[in-house]
Amino acid sequence: MKETIVFVHGMSHGAWCWEENFIPYFEPLGYRCIAFDLPGHAKQGSTKAIHFSIDDYVHALADIVDALEEAPILVGHSMGGMIVQRYIAKGKCKKVILMSSVPPSGVLLPSLRVLIRHPGALKFLFQANLLGVFKKYPNLMFGSNVNKTSYANRMCAESFWAYLQLMIPIRNLKKGLPMLVMGGQEDQLISVLECKQTAKAYGAELALMEGGSHDLMLDSNGKIYLDLIHAWLKNPA
Repeated sequence: MKETIVFVHGMSHGAWCWEENFIPYFEPLGYRCIAFDLPGHAKQGSTKAIHFSIDDYVHALADIVDALEEAPILVGHSMGGMIVQRYIAKGKCKKVILMSSVPPSGVLLPSLRVLIRHPGALKFLFQANLLGVFKKYPNLMFGSNVNKTSYANRMCAESFWAYLQLMIPIRNLKKGLPMLVMGGQEDQLISVLECKQTAKAYGAELALMEGGSHDLMLDSNGKIYLDLIHAWLKNPA
């Protein structure tokens, strides 16, 4: 039976972020790939305010996984990584890959870093407009990616309520699952130190990508990352 990979996107993204590189890579290798839109994220470029909670997002993932006969491989990016971490506390899963993931300690420190480096982001936070931050500072997500403007235009509004809940640390970590923590060394949102802390907290393998941005799945040299993931999936030990 084919192994199933369920991809969980991050803040203001959608299933589209996995469709350019990841799904075309893994499907020919025999994996069944499922990428879905979190609630409120189906319309690319939407600026309409949404008001979902992190639990709403975790339930959306649970609905996907519960419909599967076998436990899947879960891949979570950024906020999606936190959704996966919360889901695996009780849900079924075979292996986990956290990419540029919100650490178990939450997003308070990453948020403060952004405000220190980009004080212009503060006005958008007062407006509960996270999308405004990402559009004004696309390097936060995409680094030096030549397509960063077009990617930023595909991003949608994010729930500020969900963002605030990302401040809450995870107290009870689900350990023991095979897990790979990946981070970009040029990530302007989640630091290398935070990736190391996440890997240590779970006893997971750590892979730091030289030159990698926050959106590793859209980096131009992402083939290297994909090969690394595939090798880990074949031999996670």
